[in-house]
Amino acid sequence: MKEKVIQFGEGGFLRGFADWMIQKVNDATDFDGKVVVVQPIENGMCDMLEKQNCVYTHICRGVEGVEFQKNNVISRCVKPYDNFEEYLSLAENSDFRFVISNTTEAGIVFSAEDKLADSPAKTFPAKLTQLLKKRF
Repeated sequence: MKEKVIQFGEGGFLRGFADWMIQKVNDATDFDGKVVVVQPIENGMCDMLEKQNCVYTHICRGVEGVEFQKNNVISRCVKPYDNFEEYLSLAENSDFRFVISNTTEAGIVFSAEDKLADSPAKTFPAKLTQLLKKRF
């Protein structure tokens, strides 16, 4: 499968909602897309995800019962604080079509301290700008 989605964040909501939907789409259609997770903060959960090959079990409980689904849509994790060049290289993949984030208003802020030359910039908008500028 081709990497088609860049996802900022590796937390439970994104894995349990966005990645779950992508898994459903992969299972039901010919989308065949993988997600590259970008760890937006210096200390996150990418190491844990990579220890389990980025595969996890999604459990959905509802009035219909309980559904267990193996989720394997995450292809890898990229940590801009550890390897900024690997992060920027995502811009070179022409298969990417979507960017996903659940960054809240607390994270969507302007900082005059962010510079395009930072490796990486501190705020989410600046990190995304770095990536999109490279892609452009």
